[in-house]
Amino acid sequence: MTHSSHSSDAEHWSRAAIASFVLSLIGFATLWIVIGLFLSALGAIVGHAARYWTGANDLRGRGLATFGTALGYCSMLSFPVLMLVVGMSFPAMNMWRTGQEEGLRKESQNKASRLYLACEAYARANSNRYPTEWQQLSGRFVATTELNDLLRSPYPGGRPVAFEIVPHDRPVLDAIAESVIVIQEIAPATEKEIAVVYADGQVKSIYNPDS
Repeated sequence: MTHSSHSSDAEHWSRAAIASFVLSLIGFATLWIVIGLFLSALGAIVGHAARYWTGANDLRGRGLATFGTALGYCSMLSFPVLMLVVGMSFPAMNMWRTGQEEGLRKESQNKASRLYLACEAYARANSNRYPTEWQQLSGRFVATTELNDLLRSPYPGGRPVAFEIVPHDRPVLDAIAESVIVIQEIAPATEKEIAVVYADGQVKSIYNPDS
């Protein structure tokens, strides 16, 4: 009878060993948030206790408890390294995002400048008048496919026609040429700046009124 009871106990799993494994596993999976560190520590502590109880009470799960303990310690030791990597990645991501935004802004300015040159060529051929719509430039002053590309916004979610001609009197006096906008970009509200071209050909970025 005693031998049968002893064999039955040996078939039982240690709940503490299972808890150690689960806590350490969840802690490892959530290590990128602070709660993962506490779960890993708890898993290691429970694992130590489970290793003792499995031996003292002849329960199954000593290997599971050992794994939970080791994983808990490993997670705790990895936490500072993970935080360091995360801390370094944010500035790197911000620099990359800033570089991407600057690249798109430059592309918008280049497109606006090219459209300005085409409009000026049109004006010289049409009694000093600017076109009233972009399609008037198509063919003679800029190729149709290139015009469509120039008009398309480089920003994600931008319009297929992202520039507009601002009506103005011609010729523009030199004294005010640097303050008269002749071409203006229409950018998504997420963009803080838009490209504009002044009558003297200067391309600048100004505050986006739609943002």
